[in-house]
Amino acid sequence: MRVILLKDIKGVGKKGELKEIKDGFARNFLIPQKQAEPATPEVRARWQRISANKEKQGEENLERINQAKEKLTNLVFNVELKTTKDGGVVESVNKQSIKNFLEKQGIKNMEKDRIRLEHNLKDAGEHLVKISLGRSVEAIIKIVVVHK
Repeated sequence: MRVILLKDIKGVGKKGELKEIKDGFARNFLIPQKQAEPATPEVRARWQRISANKEKQGEENLERINQAKEKLTNLVFNVELKTTKDGGVVESVNKQSIKNFLEKQGIKNMEKDRIRLEHNLKDAGEHLVKISLGRSVEAIIKIVVVHK
């Protein structure tokens, strides 16, 4: 029996795939448990429309990610860190301060775990920090740290 899988099923296939399954397994297990449905022409047409919409949304999402990458690549985050009289640094640049900077620049909903900062920045100079945007796309922002 030909069915379209409604869920990922280990050893059988992934959601949305058209599979040839033994009749008993399909009728007695997959279909009653709503893990698959018979592959009638109407069901096939519906799944083709759904996959076409997903593909279109994926392309639009990738376009938004690339626009965000371009915007982030052109940003420079200038930071003045306070120091003590003997030269010790009182503050540092961390993920939260980078997130706040990005929000001021109009980039909302950036999760801190997407900011690839290995350690807080205290040293003066230019630092490059990677930001994961999803779908294996990363942007690099420049952070310029100055001591005052």
